[in-house]
Amino acid sequence: MNQETLNALQAKGEDPAATSREGQFGAMEETPPIPTTLSILPVRSFVVFPRTISPLNVQRPASIQLLNETLTQSKIIGLVTQRDENKDEPEISDLYHVGTAVAVLKLLRQSDKHVVVIAQGLRRFAMSCFRG
Repeated sequence: MNQETLNALQAKGEDPAATSREGQFGAMEETPPIPTTLSILPVRSFVVFPRTISPLNVQRPASIQLLNETLTQSKIIGLVTQRDENKDEPEISDLYHVGTAVAVLKLLRQSDKHVVVIAQGLRRFAMSCFRG
């Protein structure tokens, strides 16, 4: 993500280094740095907004594999909503180009084929693969 895109997505006059969020117990914490490259988890009919905490039911094998591979290195992933919720294997063109970077607070394994992720929205982002 280039600086122009980052500036377009942050509120007017907001300094990304000074952005903070209120923690679970009311204490102010700094937002963790968001990597320039994020693993993208497509979600169906659901949008996570910055500063919200949301449970996500993950059942697609590819999505569970993405979480297994990514969360060992970074607890921050990108959530992007699918245009067609019935598509089981969405391509990049099937996703909206703006999503939310989230911090994975907890991962609960219900079974080998079902995972619940508790995620907190950090900030919006635009996927750079949509620019030509």
